[in-house]
Amino acid sequence: MESEVLDKGEQPVEGYVRIPLPILEIVIGLIVLAILSWYVVQAYHLPKPFNSNDIGAGGFPLLVAFGTGIATISMIGLAVARLMGRMGRSDSRWRRPLLVLIVALLLVGQTLSFETLGVYLCVALFSAAIMVAAGERRILHVLGVPIGLVTFIYVVFALALNVVFP
Repeated sequence: MESEVLDKGEQPVEGYVRIPLPILEIVIGLIVLAILSWYVVQAYHLPKPFNSNDIGAGGFPLLVAFGTGIATISMIGLAVARLMGRMGRSDSRWRRPLLVLIVALLLVGQTLSFETLGVYLCVALFSAAIMVAAGERRILHVLGVPIGLVTFIYVVFALALNVVFP
């Protein structure tokens, strides 16, 4: 491991993966932009609203996509500025790269399991699994947060907005 420049009071850490943050931001930003472009194409194919004052089925996804796109382009621009030396540079340090990969796979698994498990069970199981994979060991948090999250989703969507989930 090469010697690294440490901030005041920071201790050297061994056994981590170190990636230059601007490079990581550019790569992830380009991946997000590719996914957003597919998302926008799919949103345009949703039905148009009957009422001209309504945003329709595709209006909200388009709003989310364009907002996320602006934030992602800003992130890429700042990363390029850091690479060109106009701003301070830093590294992204992953002390447990395998656990980072496991959490990412759990998020993908959650997305794929929504329709088969149902929203409430899927959110409860995967939020607990993600917390454990991220290092949470307090049993009350591992049990309480998923219950609170599912309760919040039920109250907001099922009771307040009358949205029926599978």
